[in-house]
Amino acid sequence: MGKESIRRFRDRRTVSVTASSTEKGFPLWEKWLPPAFALLVGSAVLYAAYRRNPVLAHDFAEIFSVIVACGIFMLTWNTRKLIDNHYFIVLGIAYLFVGVIDFLHSLAFAGTFTQDHHGFSIELWFAARFLQSLSLLAAPLFVFRKTLPVLVLAFFSAIAFALVGSAYYGGFPDYYVPGEGLMRSKIVSDYLVSGILVLSIGMLWRVRERFDSEVFLLLVLSILFLIAAEMSAIFYTDAFVYNSIAGHSLKVVSFYLVYKAIIATGLVRPYDLLFRNLKKSEEEVRAARDGLESRVSERTAELQAANLRLEQELAERKRAVEMRELILDLFRRTNSTYSVREFLSVLTSFLQDRFGFQAIGVRYSSGADYPYVETRGFPQELVEAEMSLCPADRSAGGGEPAYECTCGAVIAGRCDPSLPFFTSGGSFWTNSASDLLARSEAIKTIATRGRCVKDGYESIALVPLRVGEATLGLLQFNDRRKGMFQPHVLAQLERVAENAAGVLSRLLTREAHQESEDRFRSLVDNSSVGILIVQDGRIVLHNPRQEQLFGRTSDGLPFRELGPVHPEDARKFERFCDATEKAGASLQNIDIRFLLPEGEAGGGKTRWFHCQANPITFRGRASVLVDMVDITRVKELERIVAVREKLVSLGHVAAGIAHEIRNPLSGINLNISTLDLLCQRAEGLDPKEREDIRAVAAQAKAASEKISSVIKRIMEFNRPVPPRKERIDINGVVRNALALSEVTARKGGVEIRERLFPEPLYSRADHALLEQVLLNLFTNALQAMETAAPPKRIAVSLSQEGDKAILRVSDTGPGVPVHLRERIFDPFFTTRKDGHGIGLSFSHRIIAEHGGRLYIEDAAGGGAEFCIELPLQEERSPP
Repeated sequence: MGKESIRRFRDRRTVSVTASSTEKGFPLWEKWLPPAFALLVGSAVLYAAYRRNPVLAHDFAEIFSVIVACGIFMLTWNTRKLIDNHYFIVLGIAYLFVGVIDFLHSLAFAGTFTQDHHGFSIELWFAARFLQSLSLLAAPLFVFRKTLPVLVLAFFSAIAFALVGSAYYGGFPDYYVPGEGLMRSKIVSDYLVSGILVLSIGMLWRVRERFDSEVFLLLVLSILFLIAAEMSAIFYTDAFVYNSIAGHSLKVVSFYLVYKAIIATGLVRPYDLLFRNLKKSEEEVRAARDGLESRVSERTAELQAANLRLEQELAERKRAVEMRELILDLFRRTNSTYSVREFLSVLTSFLQDRFGFQAIGVRYSSGADYPYVETRGFPQELVEAEMSLCPADRSAGGGEPAYECTCGAVIAGRCDPSLPFFTSGGSFWTNSASDLLARSEAIKTIATRGRCVKDGYESIALVPLRVGEATLGLLQFNDRRKGMFQPHVLAQLERVAENAAGVLSRLLTREAHQESEDRFRSLVDNSSVGILIVQDGRIVLHNPRQEQLFGRTSDGLPFRELGPVHPEDARKFERFCDATEKAGASLQNIDIRFLLPEGEAGGGKTRWFHCQANPITFRGRASVLVDMVDITRVKELERIVAVREKLVSLGHVAAGIAHEIRNPLSGINLNISTLDLLCQRAEGLDPKEREDIRAVAAQAKAASEKISSVIKRIMEFNRPVPPRKERIDINGVVRNALALSEVTARKGGVEIRERLFPEPLYSRADHALLEQVLLNLFTNALQAMETAAPPKRIAVSLSQEGDKAILRVSDTGPGVPVHLRERIFDPFFTTRKDGHGIGLSFSHRIIAEHGGRLYIEDAAGGGAEFCIELPLQEERSPP
């Protein structure tokens, strides 16, 4: 480009800057009157549309936002190679996807929530707001950083796709529930978005000097209006998502301000937006040039001295700039490396490209030796011959390694900075190795092999890689040309080695930490027991087995809220929690029962856990490691053994009691019968006295029969009769049992509802025993509802699930507490004052003998629901 072309380019640039400055000099009323008029007209149109059709007003606002967002993207994308402030590139790309999601939101918006809709439109709205707020928060980070627009576009594409997919498949919380209205999660989301926007203003304020003052003001105002629009949504009270025209108007104003800040400023005054840094640099250079010319004209006598000082200063600045660019380039090239080997490979490639040496090698610590790990340009024979610096047959006193050659002297730190071939930083260098070996006596004090010189290398430099007192290796630079190492080059190489050693130290630390964490994570994740790590009473880590046991557990959850504890173990669990909060305390093992919720984790019943806690250090802080083993099966087996032992003991006791009571009881019954007979034959008794005597005799006889009945039930319970199984229709058994209980239910004011299976369900069972089980369940249900308020109802249903028949008997009584459900089937356990605790235990055993299962659940009406599972025969109807 010739001088005339350069002049014309500068003139055009000056004209553009002047126009920008002139436009800034307009009076405020003339500058802001058109935008104010446009906003007034737009608000009027939006309000008129809202009065006519709220959905139409909503669509107007969203379409305006989509158009502005797309305009911002088109401007920034097409000028991405010219923009020096990448804040606008990130924001422009982000607004494209905000506009896309807002457009999808407009398409999905129906105006109101319907009864069968989960709120896909409002979830898209919050997806766009979260993306917009987080983009505004992250964009200031790129004011001083350069980025690749294509990668940013791909990143936001993935984020937008994930957000839309999450909204479509219900990944967002429910913001509206039919019958309940707007949920608390919507208000929380509004506050969360507003909080992120407030933080984005703070981030933007920190880098305000990088923006034109007017652009900065417009951006801040845009975010403030966006916060106002978001906060206005908190006061919505009905099913309309947008029942306030204020929310529409505020959002339109926010996007209009973004339009003014980026699109309008970028088109009218590009030097205030796209090339502001360039303009600022030009103004600084122009000011420096004017000042220099003024000084030259005023101080002609000092021109030569000033020029000399200026040249020195420029030379120093140039070297400083070169050094800074060198280090920045090094970091850019090695920033994405994640291993030592990869970093050293990139480092050697960078050094050879930057300095152009014929051969570069890196020696790196491996045990006690420092072999080559990366070489470029060296003959393979030389690399193999010089691979080891510490031969196995040589060692210093006390077992310390003895390193050979000049490389060994640099690594071991045997350097004398007073010698001309050593630097103050401990590096060795020479521009003529052959002359050095021939003429220098000092070099002979260093054990050198001389292979590099024999191979024709004249310029040699050895720069150590040190971090503090530790030596990680060295960088070796060889060239057959003489005079390759000037002082500034050596300074640059030592600076590169210093930064490379720091990076290597961080990589080593990260690799060691990652290896340790991987081992720890593998042990924890693959453990067969639930593992928790607790810090300050809160869970900071848990493994998959813990989630299998307790369901989803979020990090940060207080350990005391791990799960509902059995009431009988509540105080024991509190003591265990107190111990976990004292990280240094010695903890003991303990068995605790939890009432786990419905689902795979617990099935809605009590489960036993053996809990063990031990103090550890996790992430540099005192913590507690809690192991939780599910021992429910062990406890069930213990309970079964205890029950069997109890039954055996009760059998012996019952037999003795029956033998000792039956004979006296027979005598009592005989005397009562005799007394009744004598009372009938006696003469001269008053009729009232005769009736009183007979009433007393009848009461005594009833008590005797009750005692006899209890003895009979105990004996039958301890000597059960094996069931006589035959092919029966379960529907018929249920009908017979209901018929026998109908009169009792009618007297108690209880309604019986039945829903049997439409076809016969055949099973091999004892008809009488199965009927007795049903009568026990009906009797228990009637007794449970004696004090219950109307309506009183027993519901009986029979269904089929696979190869099983499911019979459910539910009532509207008070139900059975969760912590008692594991005991109601135990023999002689009862909550009734006049109960014996035999019926449910007898029924449980009968169903088990039929290959089925009897268990309890919560009824839909709030009472108890007993479920019977019985195996079915293959065919439904008889052959």
